[in-house]
Amino acid sequence: MIMLVAMLCAAGLALTALRVARANDLRSAAQTAADAAAVAAVTPLRDAALAAARAGEPPDLVGLWSVAPDTGAADTPYARAARRYAAADGAVLTGKVTPSGARGQTMKASVRTRGCVIKEDGELTDRDRDDLAHRRNVCTDARGRTGIVKGHGTATAVAELRLPECRHVNHGGTDAEANYDELRCDGVTVWRQNGGGAPRSRIIRLFKIRLVAKEDPTPYTGTPFSGIDGGGGTVQNHCKNGRTPDPGLPFGERVVAWAQCWIGTPYSWGGGGASGPGTGICCSPGGYSGANTVGFDCSGLTQYAVYQASRGRITLPRTTYGQVNAGLRVSAGELRPGDLILPNPGHVAVYAGNGQMVEAPRTGETVRVAPIAGRGFYAGVRITPPAGDR
Repeated sequence: MIMLVAMLCAAGLALTALRVARANDLRSAAQTAADAAAVAAVTPLRDAALAAARAGEPPDLVGLWSVAPDTGAADTPYARAARRYAAADGAVLTGKVTPSGARGQTMKASVRTRGCVIKEDGELTDRDRDDLAHRRNVCTDARGRTGIVKGHGTATAVAELRLPECRHVNHGGTDAEANYDELRCDGVTVWRQNGGGAPRSRIIRLFKIRLVAKEDPTPYTGTPFSGIDGGGGTVQNHCKNGRTPDPGLPFGERVVAWAQCWIGTPYSWGGGGASGPGTGICCSPGGYSGANTVGFDCSGLTQYAVYQASRGRITLPRTTYGQVNAGLRVSAGELRPGDLILPNPGHVAVYAGNGQMVEAPRTGETVRVAPIAGRGFYAGVRITPPAGDR
């Protein structure tokens, strides 16, 4: 009798141990899937930042707004990536993939395994038996048995994009309209104005995605930030004087009006952006710092003007080298008000019509209207109005 009791106890302990082992296996599988989903969710932003760097743009000016303008959409690029990688590990997403950080550089994903632990016969209630008979609330466990779900493996993971430190280099050593020669990230030349730079396979290693313990404490607002080192802030939906341009103007004229309404604002190297004027960074090719000046640099002003004129529907790349490819190229003779005009590869302004442009010129000066005559012509760019606009 004692022997029988001992054998039954041993069998019970073995069964309990097996159930615990299966539950642990599911938890482990869920964590693997959650890790993969969180990392995958960050990759669209990583790829956009990498592409920007290879085009000569500082990658820290790229945010999730460039990848997913509407984070409230039912299906975003980062959610699709997370879902695909979770599925590859036998899991499904639970809830939304949530970004955090000023640029949306941190992602949290939660999953549950498709595999499950099922209830043993002795654990079934009358309702369970009815569900089983009608194939409700059932799943197949790792042993191929179909039964009533007792539990799934669940897990959550958070991943973060860590960018390299990038800076423009001007071998000419002048501050003339911000004309750069190279962009270097962690000492690697990723872009040259005349072509070249390291291969993508080398550059991508500089853009690191790491699992982290928690979300970024800064919430992601979806608003492109002002200034290179700014945060997701309040958009300045008004002019310097507190007024706003006539919303009934055609798109191109609205671009001009939004640029003109900041006339007199200081130039700030690296300053400003889609949400308005902001502090810049150190330092320009000539050694000038915008870190203590609230204002716009040339491409910050144009990004803001187009963002406002489009009612937040168009966010241009943050630098001249990205903006030159942001629309239809036009010749000097084809320029219309609202087109971007680049006197040289390193400077951009808004064409205002009648041979004039609105520009943030250089350190020590302010946003102004200036003639285009005598400034040279590198390119004109026409930004396509949003759907339904004119």
